[in-house]
Amino acid sequence: MNEIKSLLNKYRDYPLEVTIETTGRCNARCTFCPHHTLERKNHEMSDDMFRLIIEQLKSIPPTHLFYISPFKVNEILMDKNIFSRINYINQNLPNAYIRLFSNFNLVTDDDIRQICQIKNLNDIYISLNSLDNEEYEMIMGLKLDKTLRSIFSFLDYIRKNGIVMRDQKINISRVSQYPEADNKFFQAFPTVFKDYTDLVSPRIIARQEWIDYQPTAAPLKQEQPCARWADINICCNGVVAFCCMDGRGAYSWGNIMEKSALEIYNQPEYRRLRIECPNKSQVTPCRRCSQ
Repeated sequence: MNEIKSLLNKYRDYPLEVTIETTGRCNARCTFCPHHTLERKNHEMSDDMFRLIIEQLKSIPPTHLFYISPFKVNEILMDKNIFSRINYINQNLPNAYIRLFSNFNLVTDDDIRQICQIKNLNDIYISLNSLDNEEYEMIMGLKLDKTLRSIFSFLDYIRKNGIVMRDQKINISRVSQYPEADNKFFQAFPTVFKDYTDLVSPRIIARQEWIDYQPTAAPLKQEQPCARWADINICCNGVVAFCCMDGRGAYSWGNIMEKSALEIYNQPEYRRLRIECPNKSQVTPCRRCSQ
């Protein structure tokens, strides 16, 4: 808990991470995701809004290092302008490290080339979720063979051309379902990725329920504050969601078209979470969170 409080104090004025959902679209139908319920699921962030956000973030001192994740409840490769937008971030916010999260089902050879050219790339998570054909299609509504071919092409390109990334390996992730299936994922991983063990790592992401969508899991660690209070989460319609687990923006802090991102981050109630609030049990939406 002291570690989280120390982090929140460090980022009381400026964020640790800013998520920017550049499109509401996603090609997957993950069973654990509220995407199909979103009113913005077919919405595209305009270039004007995106550039406004980056302009607002320029107020962050150049000595303050932070992360920008150009995604929220969406698939980044559904944004046809994603790489030009990342390049715009690189040009205007050299103190921002880029984080990528994709299911990789749609990736093309050109996408692979452009991913490997991203400056300040911190880490990549590929949301695979299963190495079993039937389970993968049931969870994500996609074809596993196609996704694996795309991932292998990406890894082959990396081996041939290299990639500059702070994290040493690509994270192949699975949202935890239940122990037996999670163990099968780990057991199958070394065989499926036998030619790429130096490039990838399996990751199990704990299943968490969205605070605004079917919060069925029992809340955990309510006696602690939350590190996510040091983030800004911007949806493609400009709404600043309460946190990464506020999928629909039901507990919005405001809209970046009305106030700047940093004005919202430093408004009294938001700052109170980072400076004064001792634990999640005292915060209305956080009581519903299983993180």
